[in-house]
Amino acid sequence: MRKIVVIVNPISGGKSKEDIPAIVNDTFPECDYCVDIVETKCAGHGYELAMQAIADGADTIVAVGGDGTVNEIGRALITDTTVKFGLVPMGSGNGLARHAEIPMDVRQAFKLIKAGHSELIDYGDMNGHIFFTTAGTGFDAEVGQRFAEMGKTFSITGKRGPITYLRAIVEMAAVYVPKEYTIMTDDEVFQQRSFLITVGNAAQWGNKAYIAPKASQQDGLFSVTIVKPFLYIEAPMMAVQLMNRQFDRSEHVRSIETKHLRIMCNDIGYSHVDGEPMKLPSPLDVTMHPGGLRIIVPKKRKNIL
Repeated sequence: MRKIVVIVNPISGGKSKEDIPAIVNDTFPECDYCVDIVETKCAGHGYELAMQAIADGADTIVAVGGDGTVNEIGRALITDTTVKFGLVPMGSGNGLARHAEIPMDVRQAFKLIKAGHSELIDYGDMNGHIFFTTAGTGFDAEVGQRFAEMGKTFSITGKRGPITYLRAIVEMAAVYVPKEYTIMTDDEVFQQRSFLITVGNAAQWGNKAYIAPKASQQDGLFSVTIVKPFLYIEAPMMAVQLMNRQFDRSEHVRSIETKHLRIMCNDIGYSHVDGEPMKLPSPLDVTMHPGGLRIIVPKKRKNIL
């Protein structure tokens, strides 16, 4: 009998989770499955619940939430790659779920978990902070911090969506100044004034914004995107390229593949891991960990992980 623990973040993405118990009961009949549903109560609680589920012998642990919830639970699951990680995307961006072609429909996502096909994927760490999709520093991290600050002023009923994020982008674009970085990869050291630097383990930030369109989670390499300064009049075209998986074709973008990365800056500002902004000291040291997380994915996908 499969033992499944479903960990629900009740406030992720500003979306109601009240139908989750009924969907779980419909999908996993009691005669064949032992399913527990638990809710996170605060930041970091998802990690604790996942560690307890592993200790209790769960063979599948499910995250119902966004990339922050996925990160918390995934950090626990890298300790045991026999445990399968199921994703039910209910966040604002859902970067890992979209990269892995997990259905955005909740019922279909649970049906995929029931099917149970799993594969190992890579993950990275930046100064010891684990990430599964992207990490980096610069404009996107500053926007993430602004978005988080705006979210604290809203109720849990739904103001953390795309419109709020767009507002954060517009506000930050009016004041942000690109910075001077020294960048070290496996093969070179160079200096670059940059708008942002994103280390991609997955192709997108979320919401089909493909910041690292050629990134794979099964090749043991990061796809690093360095965005050079550009005129704001060029931003609409770059946005189109971002959404069409052609961002690496922009003349303002440099793409690098590497297993290790060091980013140095005298004024590093905010950084992020899986979209969660944080203050980290320079240098930022990023390291690849191949095949360290087992996630449930469709057997047939358009793209490799």
